[in-house]
Amino acid sequence: MLRSSEIGATPEPLVRALRGKAAAALVSRLAGPPGLAAFDADGTLWDGDLGEAVLRDLVARRRLLDSPRDPWGEYLRLFEVGPAEAFAYAGRLMAGLSELEVRETSARIFATEFAPRVFPETRWLLETLAGNGWEVYIVSASNRWSIEVAAEVFGLPADRVVALDLDAERGILTDRVRLPVPTLEGKPALLRARSGRNPDLAFGNSVLDIPLLLAAAVPVAVGLLPGLLSPASHPNAFLAQAAQRGWARLEIPAA
Repeated sequence: MLRSSEIGATPEPLVRALRGKAAAALVSRLAGPPGLAAFDADGTLWDGDLGEAVLRDLVARRRLLDSPRDPWGEYLRLFEVGPAEAFAYAGRLMAGLSELEVRETSARIFATEFAPRVFPETRWLLETLAGNGWEVYIVSASNRWSIEVAAEVFGLPADRVVALDLDAERGILTDRVRLPVPTLEGKPALLRARSGRNPDLAFGNSVLDIPLLLAAAVPVAVGLLPGLLSPASHPNAFLAQAAQRGWARLEIPAA
C-alpha cells in the first residue's frame, strides 16, 4: 500500500485501495503531463451492469417490439458462447425503439439504481484527470445511449463515449450493430479509431478488459473485495490475475 505522502492530495480512501508495485507508476503518471485515459464502465466506475439493467427494465415493461419468448435467457445463453455476440444481441433487441426512450429509461435507472453505487475512488480519478486536461474516454460494451447518460453525470461529453452502437433512422434504432463490438480486442481497436492512439492509463475490472489494459502504458485493475459475508474461498479472481501480471490494482472495499 502506498503512503499518503507519496500521492499528495489524493483522497485517503484511494490511497488505502491502491496495491501493487506498479501503483507507483500510476501515481507518477497522475502527476505528469496530460495524456489519454480510458475507463471501462460497468464494474469499474460503478457496481453492476447498466446496459443489462436497462435491458431487464425494457423486458419487464414489455417495451421490446419484436421480442423472443425469453430474451434475457437467450442473452445469458449467448454470453456463454461469446460475449461479443451476446452484447450485439442485446443491442438488436432494442430495434424499433426511439433513441429518446432508451436514453430516458437509462437516465431513470442510472439515477435510481446506479448513482448510489458509483465508486468514489474511480470517480475521483476520472474527474481529476479530466479536470487536469486529460483526454478521458469511457469504453463499454453496454449500449451507448445508457453510457452517454452516465458520462454526463461525470462531466464527459457524448463524443468521449465508446460503446455498443446501432444505426438509427430518424431517431429510431435499427437492428444493425456497428462493428466491432466494444469488448475484448474491440475495445482498444475502437478507442484507437476514435482517439488515434493507445491510452496512457486504462482502468478495467474483468477479463473482457484485458486487451484494453494491455494496450495502455499503465494498466490498472479495478475490483471489489469480497465482503464479510462472502465465502473466503471466492476472492476477486480478476484482481488475483492482475497481481500475477504485476499491474497496479485498485481494490475497492465492500460497502
